[in-house]
Amino acid sequence: MKFREFHPNVRIRFMMNFLSSLAFNLVIPFMTVYLAQKMNPALAGLGVGAGVVIGLVAGLYSGYIADRIGRKKVMLMAEGVWLAAFALMACINSPWADQPYVTLALVAVVSACWSLYEPAASAMLLDVTTPESRKFMYSFFYWCNNLAIALGGAVGALFFGEYLFVLLLVLTASGLIQFIVTYFFIEETKVGNKEGFDAGEARKQTAAAAAAGGLRSILVHYREVWKDKLFVLYITASMLIVSMEFHLTGYVGVRLAGEMSNTTLLNGFGQHWTVDGYQMLGMLRTENTVLVVLLSFLTPVIMKRFKDRNVLYIGFLIYITGFTYIAFGNSPLALLIFMLLATLGEVMYVPVKQAYMANIIPDHARSSYMFVNGLTYKGATLISALGVSAGGWLPPSIMAAAIGCIGFGGLLLFRFIMPALERRSAQTPA
Repeated sequence: MKFREFHPNVRIRFMMNFLSSLAFNLVIPFMTVYLAQKMNPALAGLGVGAGVVIGLVAGLYSGYIADRIGRKKVMLMAEGVWLAAFALMACINSPWADQPYVTLALVAVVSACWSLYEPAASAMLLDVTTPESRKFMYSFFYWCNNLAIALGGAVGALFFGEYLFVLLLVLTASGLIQFIVTYFFIEETKVGNKEGFDAGEARKQTAAAAAAGGLRSILVHYREVWKDKLFVLYITASMLIVSMEFHLTGYVGVRLAGEMSNTTLLNGFGQHWTVDGYQMLGMLRTENTVLVVLLSFLTPVIMKRFKDRNVLYIGFLIYITGFTYIAFGNSPLALLIFMLLATLGEVMYVPVKQAYMANIIPDHARSSYMFVNGLTYKGATLISALGVSAGGWLPPSIMAAAIGCIGFGGLLLFRFIMPALERRSAQTPA
């Protein structure tokens, strides 16, 4: 399938996703460090954590409402609020003002808006694609997002310290462009579903009625999602697999910083290059991002001759092997080689895994399912945090074995549910 054959919504979302991701990564990844320098670090961390909690509640409402009143309305709501937040953030971090506490609150607002936006936007993509086209679509978006992260992160790292105000203006401009494009060019793909999950029950609720029903009615709604045992097992297996990469900026980063100091990277031709733990972590993250950009298109083309389940299993095995070594290795060159393996496995399994996910979600509740699927990353973050604590008293070899076992647990769980995944995927209408 060619890119121009996609529905206009997909092509527009691709361009807007690249723009917003690029602008976000100019600023947002550096805000925690910036705020920690401006105020008590514990308070800054607490504020960021509060943003995650607020985002969780916002995501609950997003999935619930977007399945009833439509995707576009929820997307515009989120884009409008974060546009206002970006504009205010620029005003209070300008040459004429410096308000870190208000900035912290606005960062939490942006986090909540993203959680409100993502389930609706993801569901919209599923509304206008077929099972056959989704692997290519996800590969394209995966490549686009990683390219934006690489470019935005590199530029942000260079200019954030001295040109924060200018970067915030760029972020505000990108938010304005995205709002205008969504309003005028994105087509609504979901006319409010009044029936919810049970076809026999007429649930004539608007967004206001949903909000008035309170969090309890929202949780009752999501109970139907949690009753889908196949989907619950899918996101559990995904969480175990994804958590391996999250250890890179958690336990692995802490370990490298403590164990690696002036370690030889290259020695020859009259030159001697050394790295410390922080530099090694930066090299590994950069390598991962750059390789994803380079391999995301090539790998699916090579792998399309193989069955999806085999590509998934092989990708998992390579990925698990790479990150298991990274959890305990201290040789810079070996770490770079095993990151190459881990990234190769990642670009093999991600599009296939996402396509399976898209194919097992019922049409009438896509936003709700997409929100619950997003909990995969919150769970992986929690596993990573536990890894940091456990790494304080367990040796690297035991930690690597534990991380590897978690990954293999995810692989075995995928093998267990694969027959059911393939049966339900086969029933998905084209």
